[in-house]
Amino acid sequence: MHYIKGFYDLERLGRVRLSKHFQMRQFLHSEIAAHFGLPNVPGDPDHAIANGQRLCEDILEPITEAFGPIIVRSGYRSPSLNEFGAMRRLKCAGNPKNAA
Repeated sequence: MHYIKGFYDLERLGRVRLSKHFQMRQFLHSEIAAHFGLPNVPGDPDHAIANGQRLCEDILEPITEAFGPIIVRSGYRSPSLNEFGAMRRLKCAGNPKNAA
């Protein structure tokens, strides 16, 4: 199980390869987090990795193979960051609407 305790743990998480063309770091970027200086770290990194792998392998890789490269700028938003964005109307759905 992955635990995020500091910078180096987060850097290692970002380097996790989700599929042939995608790494976790592509999904962790957030303009909201960067602008407001907020963390965007999964509470359960193993769950985030597993879901990211499924997304990449089942959907993004076939699209990449058919049409060419895809650039992912953001694909994950932590519940606390998501709630922050929703409360400030920064184009984020509230957590109840965002739960899968």
